[in-house]
Parts: sequence; structure tokens; C-alpha cells
Amino acid sequence: MNRTSLSVSVVMKWGLGCLLALGLGLGFPCPSFALITGGEGNEPLHDHGWQKGAAAVFNVKSRVAHWEGPPFGGGQYVGEYRGDTTAFNAVLVDFAKIEAKKHRLYVHDGIGNSFWLNMNNEAEKRKRAEIDWTFTAWIPENWKRFRRGAKARPDEEGPYPEIHLYPAGRVKWEDVKVPEGIEVIDERLSAHGFAATDGTVLEGQINDIETKAGMVAHIELQLIKTPPTGGYEYETILKIDSVAQGKWVLKSIPLGWYQVVASAEGYVTRTVTHERVEAGPRWVGVKTVLAKPGPVTGIVVDADGKPLAGVSVRFDDPVADPDEDYSATQDQAVETDADGKFFSDQIPRGRTTIWIHKEGYCRPGLGMPIKTPASDVKLTMQKSSQIEVVVDFNKTQRPEGYIVEIEPEGGSVVGSWGGSGNIDAANAITFKNVPPGRYILKGRPNPGSANQETEPLTIELVGGETEPVVIEAR
Repeated sequence: MNRTSLSVSVVMKWGLGCLLALGLGLGFPCPSFALITGGEGNEPLHDHGWQKGAAAVFNVKSRVAHWEGPPFGGGQYVGEYRGDTTAFNAVLVDFAKIEAKKHRLYVHDGIGNSFWLNMNNEAEKRKRAEIDWTFTAWIPENWKRFRRGAKARPDEEGPYPEIHLYPAGRVKWEDVKVPEGIEVIDERLSAHGFAATDGTVLEGQINDIETKAGMVAHIELQLIKTPPTGGYEYETILKIDSVAQGKWVLKSIPLGWYQVVASAEGYVTRTVTHERVEAGPRWVGVKTVLAKPGPVTGIVVDADGKPLAGVSVRFDDPVADPDEDYSATQDQAVETDADGKFFSDQIPRGRTTIWIHKEGYCRPGLGMPIKTPASDVKLTMQKSSQIEVVVDFNKTQRPEGYIVEIEPEGGSVVGSWGGSGNIDAANAITFKNVPPGRYILKGRPNPGSANQETEPLTIELVGGETEPVVIEAR
């Protein structure tokens, strides 16, 4: 088996080369890093703590690839398979034996496409990446952490093992024998009253979170673009309104990457879903709710208590009461005025976390969690430090890549500041907006090993000052 790993860099909106330590402490303005591992072939994987019986389903000979996600914790294992109806029926027998409250079998139109064999969805690789089904197994504790400790909804007491079947290939659905205890969720167009000529269909239901009743809302289909300058641009392709019962349908959507946004007067606008539309028919069902705003007002001051203007204030991970993750639209930030004050009415009633950013300043630690609505929220920033690092290669040849790492003295903990980055052509790298304090600095070739690291250098940073540092490469 060829086992490899994929390093994914996810840069948040103000990301400029810093990192808050230990994953769960990540917050703007820093880049974060996630590692997705996987491989090709069917060499058996050992049981990582899956639900009892899952290994027998995961490690069948028809597996062609596998991968582990999601970022920041892992624990979700996805196997990708090619096989005929006989092989699939044998898998279902073992699938029904997994110790879990529910077993879900999703049936889709078309032929499946392996994520691992075609990560960038390249047209020339699609034939090689064709699969017939996938199987997902979770480490239960990781699933609970990924759910962020929220109270489980009645239909989400999982994790539930699940199989996604694409019976347009080797598996013939009419010959599939589903054992008792497996819940079949048919997501084919024909099962929902649509035809293959309708192409990709998004069918939604939108309700008021408080009354649970369907409601009229404005639905926008927005094409997501990635310009050469970086970031994302959003172009509205289509606008419709849901009917009084909250139902809406979008059909024959052109190829592309989209988000669906829902809004209504007196409610907080939200992103309903993100979807990549590819060739071939597909049905996607989307249920969502809209919540009324919980306005937030506050002020940002410096260490002397003076108001700070021009501070970016971002509201992350909004959750609407009673317990609904409320996906924000693409911009959930406001800026403080000349008096240091800020206001937002685009946060739902519930809770959120505030992160603040201003060049030359910092607020050490994690974001501030608050309940909404909230008034007179006060946040304090202090002047930050800057480090200008130059690597001296007088005693060794410079490698193609060289990385400089920095972490707080005593080691990284959740909420502390730390980071790393590759030097430029001038053998230099600058770390900005660093909280004052004592740090350990070291460098090494990238890729490289621990015995190529420089001697750790302890530095003390003072707010408002720039510290020039030279480290000697080994």
C-alpha cells in the first residue's frame, strides 16, 4: 500500500504568518494547518477505536483507497471501493452487525468519484477515480469533540456508520439485498419526483427556528470564484423565494462551485450550503432554519483605556438558541469607529466568539465567548511585538527550503501564540503582531530532521518594539 499524507494550509481572512497553538486554540488572524492522511490499495488498517464490527467492513479486498479526516483531530475514516453486486451484498451483511444505534445506506445517482485518487477533481483523472461505494467509520470520542460538545439532537446521537452507494456502475440496485436494521436514504432524483434531465437539483426546506414553521425567505445561488489575487468572490446567479411552507427548489444548475444564502426581513442572513456541481444528475436535500438577531455592542480600548479605532471585530462560530450551528455569510466582521465602538445585528440570538485584530496590537489568548444579545462588551488590546529573523548560512549551504519556528517559553498550550514560516530569498522572515513575552526560536531545513535544527534561542519581546534576530544554520 502506498501510504502518504496531504498537508493542507487553511488561511483565514487576516492570516499573516502566525499560529495560535494546538489546533482548538486557532483563531484569526492566524493560518492553521490540517493533515489529511490516506493511501491507495486494500492493505488492512488496524482498528483505530472504531465501533465494534467496523473493521470487517473497512478492510475488504474491494477497497481501492482510504483517507482520514476531518482537520483538527481526525477520527473519521473513509474507505473507497470498487465491486459488483455480490461483493456489495456481502459488505451489507457485516455492515448490519456493527454495534451502533443506526446504520445508514445512502443511494445516489451516477458513479462515485474517489477523493483520494482525484483530490483536485481533475477531468483527466475521473475515470481512474471511479468508485462504487464508500464506507465511513468514526472513532466515537473524536466525533463528539468534532460536534463541539453540543447537546446531541434527537436524530444525531451518533456517530452512525454509513455507506454511500452509486449504483450506476458495477452494483445493480435492483439486486441489492438490504438486511434488516439498515436505514435506506434514497437520494436519487427519481425518488424525489425529478428526472435525470433536471441535472443537479437542490431542494430545500426553511423554517423559523422558534416557531418551527415553514417561512418565506429569499434564496440566492452564488457562484464562488477564486481570483488570481487570492481570496474568494461571490456572484449571484439566481434569486428565488421559498413558498409559504418554506419549500424551494433550484434545478439544472450549471457546473461550478456554489453557496446558497438565505435571508428574510427581521432575521440573520446565513449560508445554507456549499455545493460543487459536476457533470451528471444529482439530488441534494437541504434543511435549515433562520433565527432573529441578538445584537452586540461593545468597545475596544488599549492598555491605557483609550479607545482604539479601526479594529477588525469578527464573530466566529455563531450558535442560535437552542443549539443550531449558524453558518455565517462570507463576511461576519465589523470595524470600530473613532470612539472604539462596534455594533453588529447579524449575529443570531444564542452565543458566539469575538476575535479582534489591529496591526501593531494584540489581545493574547483565545477569543472572547459571549451570549447574545450583548451590550457594552469591552475588549482590551496591547501593543504587539515584531521579530525580524535572518538565517546565516556562512557555515553551510542553503537548502531549497528552510523554516523558522517560534513557540512560547515553556511550550505551547491552548491559547498561546506560536508559529512557523519559510524564509524568503533574502534568508529572512518577519513575525508580526506577536504578544510580548519570552519565546524560543529555532530553524531547520524544510524538509529536514531534528539533528539539523539550530540551537534554541530564547528571546524576550517588548510591546511596540521590533526585535532583530540572527540564527546560524547548522
